[in-house]
Amino acid sequence: MFTVREAAVVVRELREDRGWNQSVLAEKAVVSRSFVADVEAGKATVEAGKLFDLFQALGFEVALRSLSSEEVRW
Repeated sequence: MFTVREAAVVVRELREDRGWNQSVLAEKAVVSRSFVADVEAGKATVEAGKLFDLFQALGFEVALRSLSSEEVRW
């Protein structure tokens, strides 16, 4: 299971790989800088839709993969 704490590490790593600060990522994802900070802190109550916006701004999309069949659904 992918947790917010695991997402926090990925978001921070991708952001830093691009040389962006939290404000740049927030602007590109159309979210607040404080939301980016909450995600990177692993805050469990972050809004999933906005988390997906961060990944999209970083050049990634989220898909669902079946644990039993490996089928990927968009």
